[in-house]
Amino acid sequence: MRSFKLLAATALAIPLMTQSASSALLNTFTAVGPDPASIQGTVDAFRNALGGLNAPDPVNNPDGRREINWDAAPDVVADPNPFPGDFFNQNFFPRARGLELTPVGGGITGFGISSDPGDSGAGQPAPPLFTLAGFGFQPFSANRIFAVFGTNQFDITFHNPAFPGQAAVVDGFGAVFVDVDDPGSKMEFFDIADTLLATVDVPDLRLVTSDGSLSFAGATFDTPEVARVRMTVGTSGLDSCGATTDCVAMDDFIFGEPQPVPLPGSLAAMTGAFVLAGAWAAMRRKH
Repeated sequence: MRSFKLLAATALAIPLMTQSASSALLNTFTAVGPDPASIQGTVDAFRNALGGLNAPDPVNNPDGRREINWDAAPDVVADPNPFPGDFFNQNFFPRARGLELTPVGGGITGFGISSDPGDSGAGQPAPPLFTLAGFGFQPFSANRIFAVFGTNQFDITFHNPAFPGQAAVVDGFGAVFVDVDDPGSKMEFFDIADTLLATVDVPDLRLVTSDGSLSFAGATFDTPEVARVRMTVGTSGLDSCGATTDCVAMDDFIFGEPQPVPLPGSLAAMTGAFVLAGAWAAMRRKH
């Protein structure tokens, strides 16, 4: 975040994407604008592409989407307290979302969600919306937003909402970014074999509006195949904001229903062969 302004008034939806030849990428969604209303249409189109909203229950749905907007998280995991990366990878309502966060980079890194404005000065002493030295961010959905500290990169992995230890894949992921001033923020999509499927650049301030804008970027695939998303947000963690850095916060995460990953065909065949061999050996010992 920096304090300069650019002249513009409307949101732009511009495809900013590269993909691998093996990717089954279906569509990309990008928009940037001065306020939530300016990107709402693109966000809703992305939601519709993924399907209906599923409840945050520990069940396996065949289709649809899940969302995280941070707003109902308790004060105990909000600024100034750290936010656990596995908070939404649990097998109980309402935290069963099948999504886990892992910071990338050395040093002390972690996550945070902003304090609730209604609690500031009482049970939640931190200022709302990560107000730092006069810098503040606007939410897409009030009241909380999300940020990474100590690094500008983190990984998102997907898991079975009913069994958090089991890997899963999704057919799309998108997110709202808050105050992207410069180019460089992006999302990289990987499959279960860690092959890069696609890269989607997040539209930035130069394309449309004033400081403090909201951006949306997302991608859908024709089958569930995304196991990991590498997020690059700004040029530094939110704890290193300055005149020469681009500090970016985030809001809503929207993603396809996590589909548990079965044993790969070759491994399943090997497992079956070992089981049969063991049964045959047991039968021989009995005779």
